[in-house]
Amino acid sequence: MQVKTQRTVGRSRAGQETAQRVIESARALLMREGYAQFSMRNVASHASMHLANVQYYFPTREALVRALLTDTGARYRAAYEKLLTQAPVDRVERFKAVVDYNLRDVASEPTRRFFIQLWALLSTLDGDSNELLNELYRIDLEQLSERIAELEPAVEPAEVRRRATLLAAMIEGLVLVRGAHSDQPAELRRLMTYAHTMALQIARGAAWSA
Repeated sequence: MQVKTQRTVGRSRAGQETAQRVIESARALLMREGYAQFSMRNVASHASMHLANVQYYFPTREALVRALLTDTGARYRAAYEKLLTQAPVDRVERFKAVVDYNLRDVASEPTRRFFIQLWALLSTLDGDSNELLNELYRIDLEQLSERIAELEPAVEPAEVRRRATLLAAMIEGLVLVRGAHSDQPAELRRLMTYAHTMALQIARGAAWSA
């Protein structure tokens, strides 16, 4: 029985590794060639696998996109966990650390390209693309809500969620408009400084208070 169990675990682990290989190939394809080239056949080619093998793990393109979103969410959760284990104890500094991570992330060209192509890809699916995207953004909202609640413990949860949503919208919006604003490093650094200040004002409700 022990041998059978070990073999089963081995097969399961191998299957997980193969599925992960497909997901990583899908991510690379989306970033390099764009959503228009995102087909099961092209993903299989990038993974150096037969199409039937890819479809064994992900029967449809929507199933693969769901797995890609889940994987992206897991990557951000892991990044947040690592960040917070290294962040200062001071609650303001912890909040700033999370905001800084997000602002640096949206300034990254790979992040920009991935999300712009992902948004376009979701619009081509037959299923509920809005719900798929909402699943991903809930991770950001949960993390930002936790930091805002830590920063402003007297604020009710519903208001914390509103502030987290506004903050997430500002950060996500920068993915799209940052490049159009300027291509000058000094000016972009100034914009990020403003974004840090505004983020703290949103978190504390100072952005709209009298």
